Amino acid sequence: MAALTQEQLDELREDFEFNDGDGDGRIDYAEFVELIALLDDDIDMEESALRIGFSEIDTDHDGAIEFDEFVQWWTSD
Repeated sequence: MAALTQEQLDELREDFEFNDGDGDGRIDYAEFVELIALLDDDIDMEESALRIGFSEIDTDHDGAIEFDEFVQWWTSD
């Protein structure tokens, strides 16, 4: 992964904050489901697949996606 510019980080921060519905600095599972629906309204919303996806992004497994995990997800191949 190439280093991000400050502008790119700022854009990701805005996206993160938009998807952090309650403003607690973390994207919980319910907010994640809403985010996935926004990305693709035709996506298969099967619970088990969403849980697996959420778990893979939540690398510290604390039940929420923090900004650094969000950046890693958006910038991964």
